[in-house]
Amino acid sequence: MGTGWLPWSAASLASGAVLLVLAALTLPPTSEVGQVVGTVRREDAAWLMASAAFFLASVALTMGLPAILTLIPAKQQVVGLVGVWIWSIGTIGTSALAAFLILFRATVRVIDISPTDVEQLGQDPVMTLSLLFVFGAFYLGELVVALVLLLASRLPRWIPALLLVHIAAAPVNHLLPEQLQGVQAVVLGGGLMALAVRSTEAWAALRAPATR
Repeated sequence: MGTGWLPWSAASLASGAVLLVLAALTLPPTSEVGQVVGTVRREDAAWLMASAAFFLASVALTMGLPAILTLIPAKQQVVGLVGVWIWSIGTIGTSALAAFLILFRATVRVIDISPTDVEQLGQDPVMTLSLLFVFGAFYLGELVVALVLLLASRLPRWIPALLLVHIAAAPVNHLLPEQLQGVQAVVLGGGLMALAVRSTEAWAALRAPATR
């Protein structure tokens, strides 16, 4: 199998990282479920932009994750592949999050929904389990890949460390001030961008002997 796909996958990974950060920073922050309805009505354009960015990030990240495999040594390829597959379930599921945001916006604009209704919706077991599955797959796959990259010693340690910081910040991110809650996404975006650059460098190194 050739390597012509690698720069395209790396570019897709970088694009997905930028789109994910854009979505996280554009989505109006809210610390309480009851504030969501008012946020949708006041900042409709930002809500739409965040939804579109989440969907495009889902597509780009899913296409970009295979580029990470080129950074994993042969001995850890199986574990790395498992991590990428699990992570891809989470990235694909991000498109479902985008669809939910669009559907919720349409519901708020058509139906007179109250904050109490939103809180009851958030307690729905099907929705809760679905979101837990998507986020769980995203973080679990990211954790496996980060640990493999950290142990492989082929990358600067700060790159997989950014992924681990992103995971570690997940349980406490909602406790931060609203202005700082986007930092977690920025950390992930930085790690993914670095991985995209390193995979492109690996591709260039493979091509160098052939061009001499």
